[in-house]
Amino acid sequence: MLINIFKKNYPLQLLLLVLVPLVLWIPAFVNPPELFRTIFDMPLYDLVYSWAYGLNTMASICAFVIVVLQALFLNYMMTRNHLCQKTTFFPAFLYIILMSCNVQTMTFSAVLFANLCLIIALHFFFKCHDKNEGIDEIFQSSFFLALASLFYAPYVLFIFWMWGGLIVYKLYKWRSWGMSILGLLTPFLLLAVFYYLKDIPVEAELFENAEKWIDINLEFLNVPLQVVYMILLVLFMIPAIGNTLSSRSNRIIEYRKKSGVMVSMFVVSLFPFFLSKIYPNMSFIFAIPLSFFLCNLFMNQSKEKHANTFLLIFVLCCIAKVYMSL
Repeated sequence: MLINIFKKNYPLQLLLLVLVPLVLWIPAFVNPPELFRTIFDMPLYDLVYSWAYGLNTMASICAFVIVVLQALFLNYMMTRNHLCQKTTFFPAFLYIILMSCNVQTMTFSAVLFANLCLIIALHFFFKCHDKNEGIDEIFQSSFFLALASLFYAPYVLFIFWMWGGLIVYKLYKWRSWGMSILGLLTPFLLLAVFYYLKDIPVEAELFENAEKWIDINLEFLNVPLQVVYMILLVLFMIPAIGNTLSSRSNRIIEYRKKSGVMVSMFVVSLFPFFLSKIYPNMSFIFAIPLSFFLCNLFMNQSKEKHANTFLLIFVLCCIAKVYMSL
């Protein structure tokens, strides 16, 4: 039933897009969590944190709005770039579910804002697929990637996603690659100049917790619900990626290129995910590509009954994860 709604019934899609997120976020609205902090937080998030500190209710409401807007923008990109059918809000629905799996993170967090920048970076990168060099788009994409890194440090690793995307697009000219590096460095250089003028040590602001960034910590295994959620994600993730890869050969060139970019993003996201594994919002990191893969998996299933069952299990697991952790 759910799959059929997201294929054909536009009004019911909008209803689900409102009701299910509200069910997930009610605990956060009733008892707002404190603003989320990690050792990877960077100066841009420190600004947000200092501004919103103590305003927990406002932060949860704003975080909910930001997640919904991110989901709608991501859905718009998927439909505009022919990665899913134009009449569906399924990618948006999946993204909201993935971003609403823990009450602790239903507030401002560095990854929340980093994902916003990453979605914008993806938007610009998609635009250079049919360009000879795509200089402007690559610079804009890497610039927003740098902004994402200035919210959450591990996102700097997504530069490898961009380089993987350049290979997928067959943009081998040195100007394209050089512009990706220039775009990435520009915000950091501007920030360094600002710190210099303010006589603030750059290393103290940017690398305060650097020695802890690669610590091996398996504390998340002590939380049964988190382990079950991750196992379920992996069980969906493997066939979802396999479905996308197996269907690429029958699609148009644009789809093959852009789906290849999403595969590259997912592969690279595993590295910041590994660094962030002790945090309950670690699944946020691959929410963007995984929304695309899961959309393909559920929409392309020939046996709709099975697809509906799997989707329902996934949604109920997320709801249980939220309410059982209260």
